[in-house]
Amino acid sequence: MKREFKIFLTFFLIYLFFIQWYGWNEESQFSLTKAISDEGRFEIDSFYNRTGDRALYNNHYYSDKDPGLSFLSVPIYSSWKFIYSLFPQEQKQNNQYVEVLINNVTIYSPKDPGFFTFNSMILVTILTSCIFSALTVVLIYKISKSFSKNEKHRLLLTITYGLGTLAFPISLNFMGHATATFFSFLSFYLLFKVKHGKNHDVNLFVLSGLFAGIGIITEDIVALIAFFLFTYSYTIDRKKTAFFVLGLFIGLLPLLFYNFSIFNTPFDLTRAYIDRSIYISAYPYENVTASSEKILKNAIFPSDEIGRILRHFHFVTSPPNLYVILRLLIDPFRGILFYCPVLFLSFIGMFYMHKEYRTESLLILCIFISFLIVLSMRTSWWGGYGFGNRYLFSVIPFLVIPIIYAFKKANFKLILILVLISIFVNFLGLQNPEDYISDIHTMAMKKEYLEKLNTLEPFPNPLQSYYLPLFLKYGPRSRIFESISNGQYSIDIRVFPLSKESNFPFDDFYIPFLCLVPLLIICLLIWKSDLIWPKK
Repeated sequence: MKREFKIFLTFFLIYLFFIQWYGWNEESQFSLTKAISDEGRFEIDSFYNRTGDRALYNNHYYSDKDPGLSFLSVPIYSSWKFIYSLFPQEQKQNNQYVEVLINNVTIYSPKDPGFFTFNSMILVTILTSCIFSALTVVLIYKISKSFSKNEKHRLLLTITYGLGTLAFPISLNFMGHATATFFSFLSFYLLFKVKHGKNHDVNLFVLSGLFAGIGIITEDIVALIAFFLFTYSYTIDRKKTAFFVLGLFIGLLPLLFYNFSIFNTPFDLTRAYIDRSIYISAYPYENVTASSEKILKNAIFPSDEIGRILRHFHFVTSPPNLYVILRLLIDPFRGILFYCPVLFLSFIGMFYMHKEYRTESLLILCIFISFLIVLSMRTSWWGGYGFGNRYLFSVIPFLVIPIIYAFKKANFKLILILVLISIFVNFLGLQNPEDYISDIHTMAMKKEYLEKLNTLEPFPNPLQSYYLPLFLKYGPRSRIFESISNGQYSIDIRVFPLSKESNFPFDDFYIPFLCLVPLLIICLLIWKSDLIWPKK
């Protein structure tokens, strides 16, 4: 079995085993998928009351998310719907709901949506987020060969990315981040191969642009990556950069068509019309600095040209904030280096990488800095409900590349300690997620945290106070394993198994960490030929 396939299969199965369904974000994306497949339209009017992440325009409801993930999920959902139609039909759906009241708006979550829906949720998750994340892990392994011939270093780098960064917890959810990250990094991979393989094939420029465009329509913040990749392509072959732009435009066409179908213009976005009955503080005057108040006021009035642009980014309320940048980096609440301490090695490795790959090291640094600056301008810079800061996820594959240079230079014991700590931290994310600092009534930062935002005082550490105690009590949470262990054929991957009305579904049988046993057996079977001591 080829090593690349072993890597893909291993990480795909690991991600599949631990998949989760957080709630509003997934339901918003899933609603668009169902609306397209079941009703042949983009309006999610039939499903809008299942999620608070929705837009309201011209008396119709829409997903407020970028539509790329929903588009990619339509053939998955439609195929499953056709296969399911061949099965004997199940009993009627349980009509009981869990109701959550947000600002006098009721959101309904069915306790048991049924076998078809449960499996639809599983399939769209594993065939998008899980599979694309596993492919990103393979790309890390493949590109590492250009920077090191040491196979142990390459495998360690691969494991570090796949399990020791936010790639692990974020690959488990039906959100756009994992899929967008794959396409963005694949775009870079193709350009890198063009530059260092000396094969300036026009088709590779087009494909690179195409994949960058698909990444953008799936998660728009990767447009920052696409911009720097455009610049990178210019350094490779100025004349063929136009083909990268052509591919980029083709990749963006589904989004332009989607926007035009709704707004009669390709240059409007559903997020600009987020449902204000829920997000009443999308433009909270009390949550911004005086210096940004003028910008904010402009953003509220769509007749103003500046406001028309800014309202597309409804969470952007201030100029770049240095304090927020520091929190994005090292704050215990959601700092990327706090959740992925192995990334400290990236900056060591970047120093040595710069000597051999000057352009690429600058590219990585520019992408990272641009993400920090843009996210520091957002009200919800920490990423909302979830584990770690998912908004920073797309830059992580780029940051991982220089680490292989640190493997060559730094003390290996220190490296191993950082890798193991990072893996342990990200395994903590298998518990139900949290959001300490959001106010459920205003959908903005709580006042007590807002008051110390522009200080050096750290925010609370959920790893220590929340995730670690749950991890020690329950072990890694696998909803699939838990359901199967209880003899359930309808597997509920939601973080709160509403159909069981309990936080932990083992009623009579519970052994923490037991779910790791079948996973370990599977990994041993895949890698057994590599673990057997070679004969003399």
